[in-house]
Amino acid sequence: AQPTSSQYKLRRTPISLQSPQTIMFTKILLLSGVAATSAFAPLSLGPHSGAITRRGAVCGLSMQASTSEKSVLTPELFGKLDKDGSGTIDINELKGVLGNTKEVQALMARGDLDGNGEIDYAEYERMMNMDKFSDEQGGNLYVRNAIKFGLLKPDSVLSDCVMVGNKGFDPLNCATNTAVLKQYREAELKHGRLAMLAAAGWPVSELLQPYLSKMIGAPDLLAAGEKAPSVINGGLDNINPLFFMGIIVFSATIESVALKTARSADYTPGDLGFDPLRLYTGKSEPVKRDLELKELNNGRLAMLAITAYAMEEFLTKASVISDTPFLFKSFL
Repeated sequence: AQPTSSQYKLRRTPISLQSPQTIMFTKILLLSGVAATSAFAPLSLGPHSGAITRRGAVCGLSMQASTSEKSVLTPELFGKLDKDGSGTIDINELKGVLGNTKEVQALMARGDLDGNGEIDYAEYERMMNMDKFSDEQGGNLYVRNAIKFGLLKPDSVLSDCVMVGNKGFDPLNCATNTAVLKQYREAELKHGRLAMLAAAGWPVSELLQPYLSKMIGAPDLLAAGEKAPSVINGGLDNINPLFFMGIIVFSATIESVALKTARSADYTPGDLGFDPLRLYTGKSEPVKRDLELKELNNGRLAMLAITAYAMEEFLTKASVISDTPFLFKSFL
């Protein structure tokens, strides 16, 4: 964190920054951030270092006759194998590299998880993990440990699933099949996106609202203690009802688009086709996979953050920016 500036003075009596509650929640926030970063870290998208011992059908995969060394599965290799740029590798593309029918069949049997005759990048990433961590649970160490500690049933749909961000956490066995799993992922992404907006908007409102209200001569709409208005903090009655009506109309419009989106077998949960800056469209499959994982991880972390905001302000009776100024006020 950057050096803090002079502390922001609340209009009402603030809680001491050295109180036990503040110190406790500061530690919780820091530990939650570290734990979330570790728990949500991508399993296989990082750089590959050193040669990896490979086995089975994959051991025969070599790119050109000019080299006798075995190729290691990498994201770059996927792009070379996918010669038509379709985002998948089919049998003909594998034959063009391997030229061995038995080896191609063995590779497809190992990598084609859904049995559609093609290996998409999610399945290819699964093969990379299997090469590094063995074939059990598709090489997913998170899932393997979840089963070991009783957080996931061995026969769960998550036990060998290529859905991005699969950490194997389903102790109540909510995901009974793939269709239900996609519905839960859709809901998770919606809540994560909303939480990312809230996690940013909550402290920003507490930081800027006093300055903006003075600047334009409008009343300060923050709740008592200069806290963001919420069900717990109060202050929602000061907000113009037209604002809430606008939010409801906007949300209903977005939801209607989602409901009208065709749900094909290969539908990606949460994909509404909204990409005006083309940050996702036209990118390579490894980049798309990485962006999907980042959105999911940031959404999960934001859901934890917004919950911590609400709990902290309820217990300490002070705004989150005054409890943790090193996080929110160091740039002012």
